[in-house]
Amino acid sequence: METTNTPRMSALFRQLAAVEQQLWEHFGVKDQGQYAAQLVAQALGARKLANGVNKGYDLHHEVYGRIEVRSRRYPLDGRREDRAQVPVVKAGHFDYFLHLVFDQTFSVVGAYLCPHDRICELAAGSKNRCVRYADGLASPSAIDITGAVRQAQTAT
Repeated sequence: METTNTPRMSALFRQLAAVEQQLWEHFGVKDQGQYAAQLVAQALGARKLANGVNKGYDLHHEVYGRIEVRSRRYPLDGRREDRAQVPVVKAGHFDYFLHLVFDQTFSVVGAYLCPHDRICELAAGSKNRCVRYADGLASPSAIDITGAVRQAQTAT
């Protein structure tokens, strides 16, 4: 129910559109996924691809090779949903999988890299090929890069 102090939904969406326009104009970022890829590229010193959708990965790094970046933002209802999907069509197209979790305000909760074969094994155990953040991070071959991504976020 709307009160006299409640903004109109249409006005809020216009504000959202204005913020999206500024993100695009100033940083070349149109959504959460591109923001995540940009933060990780900055954190690792990786090269961001112009269009990772067609190649099956988002970044290229001298040591880690082709990196597929997947991000998840905690829902606004307070749940701590942090699963990332590893689509079967991406299998074989990346060397490392990067799982980044944001809180509701887009602060970095955590981020790790996991080799292709291991993340695909973990995803195969799920009907929707999703990996919980804690499960991926717990893998012996996972590399926790939370600190580096938080530092990159602070710098932007």
